[in-house]
Formats: sequence, structure tokens, C-alpha cells
Amino acid sequence: ALDNDPAQVDFMRRFGNVVFYGDAARLELLRAAQADKAEIFVIATEDPEANLRTARLLKRHFPQLKVFARARNRQHVFRLMDLDVGYIVRDTYFSSLELARGVFEALGYDRRAADGYVQQFREHDERLLREQYPVYDDAAALLQSAQEARADLEQLFRADIGRGEDD
Repeated sequence: ALDNDPAQVDFMRRFGNVVFYGDAARLELLRAAQADKAEIFVIATEDPEANLRTARLLKRHFPQLKVFARARNRQHVFRLMDLDVGYIVRDTYFSSLELARGVFEALGYDRRAADGYVQQFREHDERLLREQYPVYDDAAALLQSAQEARADLEQLFRADIGRGEDD
């Protein structure tokens, strides 16, 4: 593990973990930590710019690594995709889906229906993320895509609710 928080490094070392102190976006630290012998590298810092610097360095100097990264938001995801990071998880995405599921249940939907709505949204959002990637740096195209996607999602849910009422 690599961490630039001395208290966290000390804490992790007390549990027997091998931890290097410093900035993972520094090539000499990555070499000292033997990144060249690793199979997987997980980037999970709080700072999106530091994550991008680290990912760029890893891809350039350690192309054999499978890079997993935490992203703060969609724009951060797109920038990690530019670097060909293979596995990206958005910080608040899954917790937001769980909150939505809870809200559906609190509104009286059964667990199966709530799960279905959350899954529909998830599939829609993941498809939208892939579709928006080629235009993420074009504000007008991104806005148009988001507006169209919102209308599509509203129509999808209206149609699904309508089917449920007819059953």
C-alpha cells in the first residue's frame, strides 16, 4: 500500500501491512514499492487530480498493471477512461442506488419492484455513460445528451408504471 498520510501509514503498519509513505504519483516511490512486480494497482485517494496523475504514470511505466480506480463523478470517470483505466467505480454511485431503493420501498413499492426500478436506472445510466464518453468535452453535446437521456428515462418509468397499473 502507498499512502501520503503518515497517521494512516502508521495505523496500517500496526496491523502488519507493508505500507510505503509518499505520493503514489512519484515514479521513484512506485519503483521502491515494486509496482513492476504487481498485477493490480488500486487508486483510491480523495483527490481526482492525484488519481489521474497516478493512473497516467502507471499506464506509461507499468503497462502490465491492471488499474482499478475510484472516481469522484462522471467527468472524473471520463478522464480515467481516457487513460484506459480498466475498472472504475464512482464514489457515491452505489450508495445513491441503495438510497433510491429505500425511497421506493418507503413509498410503498415492494422490494422486487424497487429492485427493478433501480436496475433499470443503473442500466440506463451505464449505457448513457458509454454514449456520452465521446462527447464529454463538448458542453453543448453533453447537455443535449443529458436532456434526451432524462426524457428517455422518464418515458421508461412512466411506461413501466402504466404496465403495473394494468396488471
